[in-house]
Amino acid sequence: MMKKIAACLGIGIVFGTFIGLILSVIASLSYSQTEYMPVTPAFMSYFSNEIQAMLGAIALWSVIGSIFSLASLIYSETDWSVTKMTLVHFIVTYLTFLPLATIAGWTSLNLETLFGFTLTFLLIYVVIWLVAMLRVKKEIDALNKHLQDNS
Repeated sequence: MMKKIAACLGIGIVFGTFIGLILSVIASLSYSQTEYMPVTPAFMSYFSNEIQAMLGAIALWSVIGSIFSLASLIYSETDWSVTKMTLVHFIVTYLTFLPLATIAGWTSLNLETLFGFTLTFLLIYVVIWLVAMLRVKKEIDALNKHLQDNS
């Protein structure tokens, strides 16, 4: 299990940093088009210069990637239903991602913004749940077909 956790951490750091970097370039292109802004002005205000802000962003992206990667281990619990796994994954990632998203300046804790953030997060999880249910149904159908063919 420790090897699995270590692998998840490594993968999470790499993918979190990569995705964060790509999204920061996309955000910079859409907002500035001439200047690279790796972080929001709110996050930048925590630091005294851009290099520190970039290092802070890399650390933040690494933590976010690690959280989502480690949370994926929830889906390896085969005794749980897809709904239970998705619900637990949602709660774990929401409760850990929300404070980080707030620190990053991606959302704020005012009621309207928090509602929009939560609704978006929830809609993403409905899609995840639907995809997971369809995948499990496909696996069950294939297994049933295999059993019928061999009986």
